Amino acid sequence: MNYILGSNRTQIRIECFEDYVGADNEVRIIDKIIDALDLQSLGFKVGNNDIVGRPMFDPKEMLKLFVYGYFNGIRSSRKLAKQARINREVIWLINGLNPKYRVIADFRKDNIDALTKVFESFVNYCIELGLYGKELIAVDGTKLEASASKRKHYSKNKIEKMKELVKSKINEYMHDLDINDSSEDNEEINLKKEEIKSAIQKLESKFQEYGELEKTLEINGVNEINFTDPDAKTVKFGAHQGTDVGYNIHAAVDSKNKLIVAFEVTNNSADQGQLYNMSNKAKEVFVVESIESLADKGYFEASDLKECEENQITCYVSKPSYSNSTGEYAYFTDKFKYNPHYNTYTCPEGQVLSCMTKKADVPQRKYANYEACSKCPNKEKCTTAKNGRIITRKENEDFVEIVDSRTRRNKAKYSQRQEIIEHVFGTVKRSMNFTHLLLRGFKKVIGEVSIAFFSYNLKRVINILGVEKFLGFLGHDKIIKAAT
Repeated sequence: MNYILGSNRTQIRIECFEDYVGADNEVRIIDKIIDALDLQSLGFKVGNNDIVGRPMFDPKEMLKLFVYGYFNGIRSSRKLAKQARINREVIWLINGLNPKYRVIADFRKDNIDALTKVFESFVNYCIELGLYGKELIAVDGTKLEASASKRKHYSKNKIEKMKELVKSKINEYMHDLDINDSSEDNEEINLKKEEIKSAIQKLESKFQEYGELEKTLEINGVNEINFTDPDAKTVKFGAHQGTDVGYNIHAAVDSKNKLIVAFEVTNNSADQGQLYNMSNKAKEVFVVESIESLADKGYFEASDLKECEENQITCYVSKPSYSNSTGEYAYFTDKFKYNPHYNTYTCPEGQVLSCMTKKADVPQRKYANYEACSKCPNKEKCTTAKNGRIITRKENEDFVEIVDSRTRRNKAKYSQRQEIIEHVFGTVKRSMNFTHLLLRGFKKVIGEVSIAFFSYNLKRVINILGVEKFLGFLGHDKIIKAAT
């Protein structure tokens, strides 16, 4: 048959590692950028006992392996160990080394703080290259599943349900015992009694266990606990994805080249309270006096917006629509217009709601017009309250209206939010397979997110500059040190 045939498997070949990788291969950037890092200043464990014991692997080679893995969506230490044997790019990158999976896993675990500094130092390096605009950022968050057992995750509600289930089962067994007690004595019935008593003892022990868990939650002042990752909490993943045990990862992304500036790891589903934190982090990294920040309605919180305004952070945030008790859109809270001159609200029907709160130092004020509500033909669409609609105005509502008005006036600028940040999480999750966490606890999770975001930024810079130009920048033997 006239087929193209491969080489003979028993044929001996002489090869050079350099032939494995083309001149424009991205892996050459990974090699150069890690070589340019001052690992000692970053906190990596360097040096070796040259008198006794087996020599350690060079941390630069191990870091190259990890960055290559996260860069290409290969994060498992076992899979990375396999890549070191079969992947020609990896063989070239780490010079044919074959570290065991346990050595790879230990390197990541033992250098968590240093991995965080790698991300920060690369951000500073990119700032020096002029790749950040330092004027406009977008803030957003994404949920990542924790490396935590769902079976070992307990909340107050779950414990209560489990206790009820155990109680019910104990009652069933007690009923069976009563029936057996009324039956004639024989060996088979006595045997069954012993089985039931044993089962009851186990259930009572389980009930006591759940009681101890409740005490643990009460002592720690928390509503839930996970015994594989104590820092992980139940977070909501999306309208159609439900909840899971995980973390909420917030990121600030610069508008110029869509590079990540800073990030924060929390175990809270809500995004409120993180807008100032993330925007200020970016401001400090850029060392600028003012900055503009875009965020979706999940970050809309009055006290947070006020803090941003007071610290020269100009925010553009979509205001959420606050529903009423009837669910009629035309009568949502934001349809009631505030008049600061008269300190009143005007309802969708044109009626004026006056301030009912007389004290000046209260955190929120109430507005109503019971007489107008009683005569309103659309009262049932507006409220289910017997006396009529009440509008509550919080003390920081002035800042809320300033930001809302500014955002509506600058729709073109605000529309940039999605294109700046949404694709970042898309790339990290889809292209880089960063959909779940492998490490446990805040400290280690921060380290893992750091190497993932460093790999994203590196991938992005390669796309912006190209391999040849980037290699030119790295060819000046510039040492990238820890951020100060």
